[in-house]
Amino acid sequence: MDTVVETIYTEAKESELMKKTVTSDDEAYNLYNDYAFKIGFSIRKGNVRTVGKTSVWRSRRYVCSRASLKNDSKRHVRKFEKLDFRTNCGAFVEFIIDLGVWTVVDHQMEHNHPFIPIDKRHLLRSQRNVNKEQLKYISVMKASGVRVTDSLRLLSKEVGGSLNLGCTRKDIYNALTTEKANRLDGSDCNQLIKYFAQRQAKEADFYYEFEVDEGNSLTCVFWRDGRMKRDYEHFGDLMVFDTTYRTNKYGMICAPFVGMNHHCNNVMFGMGFVLDE
Repeated sequence: MDTVVETIYTEAKESELMKKTVTSDDEAYNLYNDYAFKIGFSIRKGNVRTVGKTSVWRSRRYVCSRASLKNDSKRHVRKFEKLDFRTNCGAFVEFIIDLGVWTVVDHQMEHNHPFIPIDKRHLLRSQRNVNKEQLKYISVMKASGVRVTDSLRLLSKEVGGSLNLGCTRKDIYNALTTEKANRLDGSDCNQLIKYFAQRQAKEADFYYEFEVDEGNSLTCVFWRDGRMKRDYEHFGDLMVFDTTYRTNKYGMICAPFVGMNHHCNNVMFGMGFVLDE
C-alpha cells in the first residue's frame, strides 16, 4: 500500500516574530496578519487561556485560517454548504500576556498547504476589510442614486487599482447589509411582530411571517389580512410584485403584492419589507 507523503511549506528558517511585544489583542492580530501577508496565508483568532477559573487572559493564540478540520457531526440538514478549505494546518503564533504586555513565546512556521502568490494575497480573507471611509462614501453615493458597482469602480481608480482597495465587491455588499441591519431599532421590530401576533389571535384570516439573521436582527417580514386573501381569490390571475419602493428610516425595501379588480382599481394581495432584494 502506497504511503502518501505530506508536503511541508516552511515560512522561514528562523522566526522574526519571537519575543516581539504588543499591548492589545488588536495589535497582536495585526502583527501576525501583516507577517502572514508577506508570506502568503490568511489567519484567524484561536484559543484563549485564562488564569485558573478567572476571566483574566493568560495567553492568546492566532492560527492559520486552514487550521483544524470541519466538524461533520451535523444537528440539522442544511440547504447549502459553504466551501471548506481547512487542511488541519498546524501553523500558529502564541502570545503570553503579563501585566498588559503581549509577548510572542511560540511560533510554528510549518504549513501543509502552499502559500498564495503575491498578486492574489490581497484577496485573502484576513487581509480584506471595508473601512469606515469607504463604507460612508459608498452609502452616500448609493443614497444619491449611484450604483454600488460604479462607486466601487471609482474607488478602485482613486487608489490605483483593485489590488490597493483592500476589499472585494462582495465585502462591500456585506458591509452595506450589516450597516442597514444595525439601523433597525429592535424595539420597533418587536412591537411590529407583537402587533401582528395580536391581530392573528383576533382575526382567523390574518397571516404573517418574518425572518431574522444570525444576530437576531429582522431581515424581512410579510403579512396579509382577510380582505387581501379574498381579493387574491377573486382577482389573483394578475399580480405584480414591486420592489422599487424604499422606506426612509430603516432603508428597507417595501415590496407590495398588487393586483387589479373588476373595476380596474388596484387591490392589495399582501405586503412585505425586505432588507435586501
